[in-house]
Amino acid sequence: MTTNILFPEVFLHYIWKLKLFDFNTLCTTDDETVELVNVGIHNHNTGPDFKDARIRIGGTLWAGSVEIHKKSSDWLMHQHQKDKAYNNTILHVVYEHDQNIYRSDGIPIPTLVLKDKIPAQYVQRYWELSTSKNKIPCEHRFFAVPVALKNIWLERLVVERLEDKTSEIRRSLEQSQNNWEVTFYQFLARNFGAKQNSMTFEALAKSLPLRVLSKHKNHLFQLEALLLGQAGFLSTSEATKTKDDYWLKLQKEYTFLAKKYQLISLNASSWQFGRMRPANFPTIRLAQFAVLIHQSTHLFSKILVEPDVNLLRKMFLIQLQGYWTNHYRLGEESSKRKKSLGEGTVDLILINTIAPFLFVYGDYKGIEMYKERAVRLLQILQPEQNSIIANWQNLGMVTDSAHDTQGLLQLKKKYCDSKRCLSCSIGHRILQMD
Repeated sequence: MTTNILFPEVFLHYIWKLKLFDFNTLCTTDDETVELVNVGIHNHNTGPDFKDARIRIGGTLWAGSVEIHKKSSDWLMHQHQKDKAYNNTILHVVYEHDQNIYRSDGIPIPTLVLKDKIPAQYVQRYWELSTSKNKIPCEHRFFAVPVALKNIWLERLVVERLEDKTSEIRRSLEQSQNNWEVTFYQFLARNFGAKQNSMTFEALAKSLPLRVLSKHKNHLFQLEALLLGQAGFLSTSEATKTKDDYWLKLQKEYTFLAKKYQLISLNASSWQFGRMRPANFPTIRLAQFAVLIHQSTHLFSKILVEPDVNLLRKMFLIQLQGYWTNHYRLGEESSKRKKSLGEGTVDLILINTIAPFLFVYGDYKGIEMYKERAVRLLQILQPEQNSIIANWQNLGMVTDSAHDTQGLLQLKKKYCDSKRCLSCSIGHRILQMD
């Protein structure tokens, strides 16, 4: 009679891989002794769970694959008996044995049962982590983990986060025929959009080629017309809501340029204005983006040769003039205020665009200096402030720089949210605590 096993198969993979069980007195269900010479290499693709294992069974040394299941009958449930890839299985490792299993040639597969070999504390700790309702599954035991271990893990997570972004940037590079300036322009646009409008801003950049903007970079008004028009804010349907003299001039300019370059605008309804400060309204960010293009030439190339973080910041010092000093939205007059990118916003651009691009450029070109610059930049920049970071700070994590917060954001997003505690160094330590 079998029981309801309250953990997934991946837990058994973890236990087997790290030999977190009593492996000194093992025997198969047929009472043959089992000696683990090599548990094998964890296979994350199709086929048996562990390959290239070396196991002595009943005095004979076998080399081949190991398949792991919660119950022996899972072999049949998963249809392995019909898959030739499993014919090289030398040992079937299960938590509970409920059925004898045979190879396709009728020869029984030796079975090893782990149910009474795994320390109860591992099962209990894993159950606590996997069923936790807390935002950080291990928060009740988090303080018991050595600070040194946490810091080493965060160092690795920062690089992992940069590598994740590298994959995304590389895909975009392929689409732009390895044009770094174009790819950088599109990712920079995404981060100008802030959280609520990031994807819409990126869609705008992809619909409005950089080569078009570059032809008009010396004319700020034309850049504004192109960006605001392409965003949909100068469409006829917007006229009744936003019509004023400046709007009319912008619309006239965009209509001419859109026809010239065969542009099709986005829908203005794609943009979010709700639940955000007026300084972050998409109309303001688009006007600021126009200024950035107006005052910059080959921006990415300049960033590659500028190691000074303060000079990098200066590249993004943007002050809106004229119409925008008393407008947050087209056609809606407001009190007169300076509208510039705040230091915090500029730092977020450096964190989320500049650092990843330095890293991927170094990786692509095989130049470690750029990858080191990316990490060093994060170490210099101020830590991010948001609810996720606040939760980590409540757990005693010190955040002195963006390097610290980027590591913690990666930990939360890639491990805590999906409860990948078995793949986390902190979870690994907690699982094995006395």
